[in-house]
Amino acid sequence: MITTIGIFAACVVGLLVLSYQFENSWKFLSGTYLFILNVPDLTPNVGLFWYFFTEMFDHFRLFFICVFQINAFIYLVPLSMKLRNDPAFLLYILMALTAIFKSYPSYGDSAVYLALLPVWSHLLTYVRNGLIIAAMFFVVTLLMPVMWHLWIISGSANANFYFAATLAYSLAQILLVTDLLYGYLRREFDLRNSEKDRMVDGKPIPVELQ
Repeated sequence: MITTIGIFAACVVGLLVLSYQFENSWKFLSGTYLFILNVPDLTPNVGLFWYFFTEMFDHFRLFFICVFQINAFIYLVPLSMKLRNDPAFLLYILMALTAIFKSYPSYGDSAVYLALLPVWSHLLTYVRNGLIIAAMFFVVTLLMPVMWHLWIISGSANANFYFAATLAYSLAQILLVTDLLYGYLRREFDLRNSEKDRMVDGKPIPVELQ
């Protein structure tokens, strides 16, 4: 693990130094990493940041930027500890969380992890809110362009209409992630306990759930 972190840190530092050599300045940081962290552009998108920071008083801005941005990192350690034996699924969950909580999300971010959902089709048996999640994705996909048109084009609605649709979109993604995590842990529980309970001639029978 230490070796992996060291290689990752060396690659990041190398890329930063290379970027400095090309630009001959560190100003590129303000247009890349710092831009994402500071959220200076509040153009409406499918995320949650733009509405909150549009309505917020400036003297609270730094505090709430820290609160919002920590969502992109706070889940890394507990999930890494719990899913340490399945790094592929850990990567998938972190991709989904990044798409939900990043400051400038897009449909493309969600499309990446949704396109990989069939890889974990064996977990869908354990999903509890599949119909609700599918319905929410379908409805908000239709509602968001409608609310955008009513707000921006025709002027017959306001930002609250569009934000309500984006909030439901984020909620659908959160429900999907939590259900997948529940399904993964439940399946692991069933595998462990099935192997303990099924015995023939005093020997456990290995059980594989497809």
